[in-house]
Amino acid sequence: MTFYIDFIADYGAKTGIDDLAFSEVDRRLIEEFDMRNLGFPFVKNMCVNPFNTIETGFVVAQLAHNSKLGASHIVYHNTAPRKDELSARMNNAGEFLAVAELPNGVRVIGAYSGYSFSFLGAKVYKVKCATDGSQFRSRDVFPPCVASLAKHAGQPLQSWELLGEEVLLVPPVPENIICSIDGYGNIKTNVHLMGTARIAEINGIPMSLSTGTGIFSVPDGSLIMAPGSSGWNGNHCAEICLRGGSAAEMFGNPKPGDRVIVR
Repeated sequence: MTFYIDFIADYGAKTGIDDLAFSEVDRRLIEEFDMRNLGFPFVKNMCVNPFNTIETGFVVAQLAHNSKLGASHIVYHNTAPRKDELSARMNNAGEFLAVAELPNGVRVIGAYSGYSFSFLGAKVYKVKCATDGSQFRSRDVFPPCVASLAKHAGQPLQSWELLGEEVLLVPPVPENIICSIDGYGNIKTNVHLMGTARIAEINGIPMSLSTGTGIFSVPDGSLIMAPGSSGWNGNHCAEICLRGGSAAEMFGNPKPGDRVIVR
């Protein structure tokens, strides 16, 4: 079996996926897979905003829920701002490693931080793995667990030797927020009122807009809220788009997690 790994992390605010950290994690994953005779995995990197667990959780869910690769697909993520404990930490301790499995067979493993697992709608479990030992745990501590999870592909998650206790309190995703912003400046949200919206306010900036069935159902240069290209299980996220331009720039370049007010 050839494994496909989506690796999402917040390393490269300025360098993106060319950041050295991505290469180091990729190499370590390949080493761990090779040691277990799993072959070389195909690793695809994606960079999210620093410390932004809303964006991380959304990207993780978008990639995992829409996959048809089943057990050969692992989504590995690391956005670990270490906000679970604000006092001094010993030995670079941070959030614990967690795992989830979706009905399509895709497994998600990563640092349990903020809303990183909140978009999945699946049971989440702790992984029996150290939570300290390195500033760079996604390279030095977590990869053996990712490889072990791959080794267990095709078997029930409940029988995985590293599976820990269920995480009972997964925080719900806040309502009416920005979930992600794509390279065109289209603002992907979890707003549910797009059919009646006439004004959207983000970053304290109100803008008039239209609503429609698609982002191109207005003339060029117009602002619209419509079902976009992201979503899963039959539900499309409402996107705020400026046809022919960047909606994000119009609203002062907000970030995932910022509030969206529609009226």
